[in-house]
Amino acid sequence: MARIITIDGDSMEPLLASGDRVLVDTSQRVPAPPGIFVIWDGLGIVAKRIEHIPTAEPSRIVIKSVNPLYGDYERPTEEVNIIGRVIWAGKKL
Repeated sequence: MARIITIDGDSMEPLLASGDRVLVDTSQRVPAPPGIFVIWDGLGIVAKRIEHIPTAEPSRIVIKSVNPLYGDYERPTEEVNIIGRVIWAGKKL
């Protein structure tokens, strides 16, 4: 129930950089508590900080980058495919 995925891009810097590898627990597909997840957001596969918006009707998820150059965005819960929670990261030296 785990996958290793290589990060591509700078939207999660400085936490995760392009070329870093992350271990994704594919059994953890519910964003409670909020955390870093690998998801299909309707546009592509991305690693992002996500959290469920409990007061939204219909249900929505906010998707956030760590890098302040990228803005937050929301998607209806049914449009976001959560692949799993990031539980470990390794950096290239």
